[in-house]
Amino acid sequence: MIAIIGRDTILALLIFEAVLILLAFVVSSNNYYMLLMDQVLLFAGFVGAWNIIGGLTGQLDLAASAYIAIGGITTSALWIKLGVPPVVGVFAGGLASALLAVAIGIPTFRFGVREVWYALLTASLVVILNNIFRYSIGPWDFYLPSKWGWVYLRPRSYFELFFIIDIALLIVVVANLLVVNSKLGYYLKSIREDELVSESIGIDTRLYKLLALSIYSFITGVLGYLQVVIYSSFSYRLFDSSLAISIAIMGIIGGLGSIGGSIASAMVFRTLGEYLRSYLGGVFPGLDLLLYGLALIVFGITWPDGLAGMYRGLRRWFKK
Repeated sequence: MIAIIGRDTILALLIFEAVLILLAFVVSSNNYYMLLMDQVLLFAGFVGAWNIIGGLTGQLDLAASAYIAIGGITTSALWIKLGVPPVVGVFAGGLASALLAVAIGIPTFRFGVREVWYALLTASLVVILNNIFRYSIGPWDFYLPSKWGWVYLRPRSYFELFFIIDIALLIVVVANLLVVNSKLGYYLKSIREDELVSESIGIDTRLYKLLALSIYSFITGVLGYLQVVIYSSFSYRLFDSSLAISIAIMGIIGGLGSIGGSIASAMVFRTLGEYLRSYLGGVFPGLDLLLYGLALIVFGITWPDGLAGMYRGLRRWFKK
């Protein structure tokens, strides 16, 4: 594992984990800040998973919330209806999301749907599933059983939940690193740079895009249950188009293909958005969204290569 990932990367991960855990202990007495931290880390996990299909492979996927919802609902339903503990059920939830992704991906990639058309197709998937679930299970919220414990991945406090989400985020980062430092990662980056050239040199682009889609959807499906845990309920509203778009935007702002950039952008801008909403949303309705949008625009114009590009630029500047 050390040889594949690298000692410097492992050291950076250890420092990152130490900072997160220290921050969690600092804010542990405040439930609001602890909940915010949990939400930010989970969102970072979603963006990190998206990096595999969007950043490494170059596919503008806007269906993240479809896989999140399918995974979360599947895991919750298995627990409620069959008594399957979520610590096991999350893998079934991830598999359900991956099967949905494969069912969509096979004809999509077979007929060469790509770029903006792929984005429109995946965005439509969220809307379609939202309506299907709204009319099939109704507009109501379905609450999780009143049981707590690690076997249910549902601790009694947001502080304890932090450790579950933190472990999940760490797994997402390691999964990205393993993909990047493998033959699969090499092929995915080749597809991102020029799909036609990749095909001409013998890379099975359809197969490798499908593999990337499967990994991404499985991870988001597993993480989907943690989204349900935060709300303590699930409904058709989990199929949230705005969430899927936000995940893609953060992946782009982080720098396509950059693991650290995607995680950092998710944490920084999600925290900024929540801060603006908390302090301005109730005083000047809409002002928080305006300022948040302006921040994204200014950053995008100033650093079109994302946080990763900004980091590289700052390193070059300090070396002068």
